Amino acid sequence: MRIAMSDRQKTALILGASSLIMFSPLAMALIGFRIPLFENLGFTRNSIASPMAWIRAAVTAIAYVVYTMRVIPFIAGMQRELSLFKLLGIIAAVVGGIVEEVFFRRWGMDTMMSRGFGSVPQVVISGIAFGLAHSGWALFTKRGLKFSLPAVGATSVLGVLLAVIYLVGGRNLGPCIAAHVAINLVIEPWLMLSAVSGKRRA
Repeated sequence: MRIAMSDRQKTALILGASSLIMFSPLAMALIGFRIPLFENLGFTRNSIASPMAWIRAAVTAIAYVVYTMRVIPFIAGMQRELSLFKLLGIIAAVVGGIVEEVFFRRWGMDTMMSRGFGSVPQVVISGIAFGLAHSGWALFTKRGLKFSLPAVGATSVLGVLLAVIYLVGGRNLGPCIAAHVAINLVIEPWLMLSAVSGKRRA
């Protein structure tokens, strides 16, 4: 007998699985394995980014959250809920914010720089790659491309902004991680639930 999963259960499964996958390199770094990607995350006394990078990160986070809530009012309507589902979203927010910034900004942009790419190609390619990485949402949404294409576009713009912050901060990940985690803390898991359920309004 097949048991149907609710939209929340499907969303929880997606968030849980992606968090476990992304947490694995972070866990290795935490228990002592030397993973160069996680060096200089930007929070030590000797590696604090410039105030301008932190200001841009704060403005980017606020603007993206406001934009997302206007486009998908469902997210704004769910902000007062406290639940295990929201806790899962918090875990995914922190893990995803760290790991994605390490991958797309530190590893991706630094690799391009080492191969002779200028700042503009680094920013554009990093942003587009970040957006395309979120195109997998089409597999889980009821609206398919109608939901995922605007999501990829908005996420690409966010990726470009985070890439600019990375450069403004002297290739310091601190402001990028802070902005990314802050955005995720507000919109996760509601953005994914909206995608899975097709709901745009509470």
